[in-house]
Amino acid sequence: MSTTIRATSKAELLGRIEHGYVASRAVLDSLPADRFALRLAAGWTLKDVLAHLGAWEEICVDRIARLRAGEWRPYNDADTDARNEEIVAATRDVDPPELLRRWGDAHAKVLELVASLTEEELADERFVTAIAADTYEHSPDHFADLGAAVRTSKDLALAVNAGWVPFRLALMSLGHSGLDARTPAGWTYTDLAAHTAAWEDLAARRLAEMRTSGGTVFPKSGVDADEFNARVVARTKGRDSRDILRELDDAHRALVVEIEKLPDDYLARNDSWANAMVAGNSYGHYAEHHTELFSAVPKRPREVLERMREGWRPFRGALSRVGLTPLSQTTTAGWSAKALLSHLSYWLESLEALLPERLSGRRGPVPNVQAENDREQAAATGRSAHDVVKRLDEAYRRLVGIVTALPADQDLHFMAVRLIAGESYGHFAEHLAEIDALLPKTTAGVLERFDQTWTTFRGAIRERGRARLMERTPSGWSYRDMCAHAANWLQIGVQELESGDVRAWTTESIQAENDRAVEAHRLVGPEAMLDELDTSQVRMRETLAAISDERIRDARVFAIAAFYTYLHWEEHLHEDLGVSV
Repeated sequence: MSTTIRATSKAELLGRIEHGYVASRAVLDSLPADRFALRLAAGWTLKDVLAHLGAWEEICVDRIARLRAGEWRPYNDADTDARNEEIVAATRDVDPPELLRRWGDAHAKVLELVASLTEEELADERFVTAIAADTYEHSPDHFADLGAAVRTSKDLALAVNAGWVPFRLALMSLGHSGLDARTPAGWTYTDLAAHTAAWEDLAARRLAEMRTSGGTVFPKSGVDADEFNARVVARTKGRDSRDILRELDDAHRALVVEIEKLPDDYLARNDSWANAMVAGNSYGHYAEHHTELFSAVPKRPREVLERMREGWRPFRGALSRVGLTPLSQTTTAGWSAKALLSHLSYWLESLEALLPERLSGRRGPVPNVQAENDREQAAATGRSAHDVVKRLDEAYRRLVGIVTALPADQDLHFMAVRLIAGESYGHFAEHLAEIDALLPKTTAGVLERFDQTWTTFRGAIRERGRARLMERTPSGWSYRDMCAHAANWLQIGVQELESGDVRAWTTESIQAENDRAVEAHRLVGPEAMLDELDTSQVRMRETLAAISDERIRDARVFAIAAFYTYLHWEEHLHEDLGVSV
């Protein structure tokens, strides 16, 4: 007799059904093919157990259809035994991949069935009894069978990672704002990530204690679960979700490393303590929160686009503040920023070919990730910073167009969502810290960028000579007009820095100011124009040098210091002066 408390709502039903299924699939999807021939204690092979689990979900769908037609017949033990013998006999020549596919199809039908239940059906005990018996009350009956099939530390690590990948990708797919949203359970998804990290960290420490004892000590958690969870939520409050995700990744890596250190024969000790403890704190735990987490995964193209834009804005904004010159520098990850941006561009571009398979729920061809990364890193050396940034912008715009063109009223398969998230907004978030680290954080750092870019900019103007300042640039105005434009923004910058009155510039007001500056200098000769440009540059440098490090980090002050000066000059180096950075 089952002692499980019956679910009373669709959400509860779905959560419990998914818990058993997702946890079981983490094991079965990760085991080697020959393991399905393993004969278990009850006499069945692992393949028989797989066939049995899938078949009863198929039976569940049929049972509910009959119940809706007015037919209700509770099963007795004899019925169940006979049906089990039929299942084993009927699937004797069916290979495990096909049985896994059949189970997946049957499970999807069960989920659709539960979603279709009316309030009257949900209140009818027969419906819940039938569904529970063939799903979430059934799965635990075979957890020991699945555990027995996990024979080595490698098996266990693979099962953990099989559950981890969709869980972690689902968290990533939420985007920054999605992580701060409330789950159906009432906490945030950031809290959920921190909660998972804390239990994985504790599991790793318990496993290490067992291992270092020579496999003779099997430590309890030593915590009250409710109090432990409450402490985790309390210390997560107000923290950046990116930091929490890093902690989660660190905790997961530590657990997998500890699993891989475990001698294989330790897994079965003390009634398979290590197997059960790890399962409960990893793939079984991910499965427990599966429905809660996946309810928030973006499903429609519009939702995915919102998260793409949310992830793109801070990354592209940081890149704009860095400018072009530092992109040849080495990032905190050990490659150049140009290599990083080339890497991002390549994977954005790859989506067009990979997405059709993913939209159909298939993984499709798997690229050689390391080889592609190495190739992009090597090729980046010969590319200009301008070309690298232009490629990134074009790749992102192309992806926006692809996602926008998808049917607006159809859900995207999670295989597609995780691909888009992983190669766009999740990828931007992963590398944002590398770009941020290139930003100058002190007045001295800003002045270094100022001087470096001014030398290049002024040198390129000097090469034209005073006699050529009235010639047209590739942009269509004269070199004198460009100098007037640059000098004007230096003068505006000094005014705003000294007065503290920073104007809220718009596209229209910027263009009007540009037109005004050119018109105001129409009668100014080339020599006088260069003198004004040089004087404006000196005045701006003196103003910047007087600013404290604390003030230079103010976003509005930094914007003037960078965008009115060296970032502005970089634009004209490429557009008007033909200088590649």
